[in-house]
Amino acid sequence: MALLFVPLLFGVHSLYEWARPERVGIDSMLQHKSLYLNVPFFAVRTLLYFVAWIVFAFYLNKWSSEQDRTGDIRFIRRFQLLSGPGILVYGLTVTFASIDWAMSLEARWFSTIYGMLFVVGQVLAAFAFVIPVLAMMAGHKPMADVVSPNHFNDLGNLMLTFVMLWAYISFSQFLIIWSGNLTEEIPWYLRRMQNGWEWVAVLLLVFHFFVPFLLLLSRAAKRRIQVLSAIALAVMFMRLVDVYWLIDPAFYPNRLTIHWLDLIATIGIGGLWISTFVRQLRKKPLLPLQDPNLVAREETT
Repeated sequence: MALLFVPLLFGVHSLYEWARPERVGIDSMLQHKSLYLNVPFFAVRTLLYFVAWIVFAFYLNKWSSEQDRTGDIRFIRRFQLLSGPGILVYGLTVTFASIDWAMSLEARWFSTIYGMLFVVGQVLAAFAFVIPVLAMMAGHKPMADVVSPNHFNDLGNLMLTFVMLWAYISFSQFLIIWSGNLTEEIPWYLRRMQNGWEWVAVLLLVFHFFVPFLLLLSRAAKRRIQVLSAIALAVMFMRLVDVYWLIDPAFYPNRLTIHWLDLIATIGIGGLWISTFVRQLRKKPLLPLQDPNLVAREETT
C-alpha cells in the first residue's frame, strides 16, 4: 500500500486544491490552513503513517513466528506491551490520515467525527473480511478441530456492533452539521444529497445499516456459516460504496459519476492486496503452534 501511494504524491497538485499555489494565493481560508496543508508536510505525515503501520505489523508477525518456533511465553508480554500503545497509535494515525487524504479534498470543510468514521469503517471491514475467510477454512484441518458455530456467532455479534456504531457516528455527524446549518459545513452534505448522489446515500442507509442490522439480530443467521458469510460480503461491498460516496462528490458534485478507473483501481489494488494476503497465509501456520493460552484451552476441552 505504501508503494501504491507513491503515484498519489506525484499527483497531489491535481487532487488537492490546497496544493496549488495559485489557488492558495487568492483564498484566505486555504492560506489560514497552509501551515498544516502543504505538500512537504503532507508527504512527511504520509511517510510517518506507513512507517508506524509497517513497524507494528512487522514486529507482531516476527514475534508470532518466533513464539511458534521457540514456545517462549515472554512473547505474550511483548505482544501486550506493543499492542496497548499500538491501539492508540492506530487511532491517531488513521484519524489524521483520513483528514489528510480524504477530508482535505474539500479543504474548507471540517468535522471532528470524520476520523472516527474511517476507524470504525476499517474495523467493520476487518470483521466482514475475516468471516468469509474463516468460513472457507472451517472445513479443513487444523481449523476444523477448533472452529465452532459459537465463533461465528461471536464474530457476527462484533460485526453487528460496528454496523450500529458506524450508523451512530454517521448520523451524529449529519445531525450536528445539518442542525448547525453553517456556511462552511452544510455544502459538504448538499453535494451528497442532490444530483443523483442522494440515491447512493439511500443505498447506504438501507444496505449498510438496516438490512445487516435486522439480519444480524437473528442468532440462527449468525450461526449458519453460509448466511453469515453472505451478509459479511455484502457489508464489505457497502464499505466500498461508503468510501465512494465520501470521496467522489468532491470531484463530481454536479452529477452522479462512476468512472471506469473507480472500478479498475478497486479491482487492481484489491486484487494485489488479496493475492499478497493469500501468499502470506500459505506460509504461516493457521493456528499458533506453541501458544500456552491455546494449549491450555485444548487441554481443558
